[in-house]
Amino acid sequence: MSTAIATPGPRMDLGSVPPSVSGESRLLYTTVWSLKSLMRTSDRQPQQLCQTGGGMRSNFAHIIHQPPLLPSIEAFIGSVTASLKIKMAVLVTALIYVERLRKHLPKTATGSMDTPYRIFLASLLLADKFWSDHSVQIKYLVAAAGGVFSMREIAAMERALLKLLKFNLYVSADEIRTHALKLGICIDENVAAPA
Repeated sequence: MSTAIATPGPRMDLGSVPPSVSGESRLLYTTVWSLKSLMRTSDRQPQQLCQTGGGMRSNFAHIIHQPPLLPSIEAFIGSVTASLKIKMAVLVTALIYVERLRKHLPKTATGSMDTPYRIFLASLLLADKFWSDHSVQIKYLVAAAGGVFSMREIAAMERALLKLLKFNLYVSADEIRTHALKLGICIDENVAAPA
């Protein structure tokens, strides 16, 4: 199996972010980098994995529902955050969850091509729930993700990430501001306090 992402990487060197990238774009760029560097992934789409295998699944591939092909992770993150109007503080919180996940995963962790997409959606959903009593509903997340994942899949992703993070979702306002400042993003004092 070939890999699209070689190994989990160290913390992002902000010198590698182009100087023209700032604010929300810088945060999206960092989110993409963090997800791509999290673990090894297969370079084949999930649909390709089941079609190339043989056995019953490939014999009945013409009648088994196939989700749409995945867009690039950059386009996916941009589309989801724009369509749901995600606030920067929520996205920073999601990125903190991804960094916490990195600490819990073994260096040899591997996943399928859609694993970074799944981690992003789960971390975004948990971060939004942390920030708001009236968070985004899973059905809207399904629509924002272009129907690539079902409501059941997203709920399972959320539960799995909660377990991997050992249910530790608390992020202080100072931690959010500090993490944002490391990324070169200034978050207003009033914004960096969850409800």
